[in-house]
Amino acid sequence: MQISELEYIFLIILLSVLNIYLVWKLIIVKLSREVEIKDARKETADRQRSTIKGDISELIAPWSMDCVNSVKELRFLGSPIDFVGFKGLDGEGDIEIKFVEVKSGKSRLNKNQRRIRDAVESNRIEWLEVRISELHINQE
Repeated sequence: MQISELEYIFLIILLSVLNIYLVWKLIIVKLSREVEIKDARKETADRQRSTIKGDISELIAPWSMDCVNSVKELRFLGSPIDFVGFKGLDGEGDIEIKFVEVKSGKSRLNKNQRRIRDAVESNRIEWLEVRISELHINQE
């Protein structure tokens, strides 16, 4: 079976159109991938900026808090909450104990922080004193 000139031209045109279509699809995929990469980089940079702002807020917060009388009444924990405050520790009267979590922007309490908040609000707090007795080491 021999291919006529017209069929040969038609086949070349068909293959050319198919080739153009595939190249066009490749270009679109490549451009969309570049856009996705650019968006991911922007999102990562935004998230990093947000984290850095939060860290700076934690450093600055103690000097702007009025929940304690002075910065010396705060103790940094970092995790799962940022500070424990002992309002009145510098004086001679009663002391108020405060759990302080510093947030900035749209950040919210995580699951464990909410659980701690709920425990404090439900008065599920107690004082424990642990004493270590002298250990005896057997020497042979």
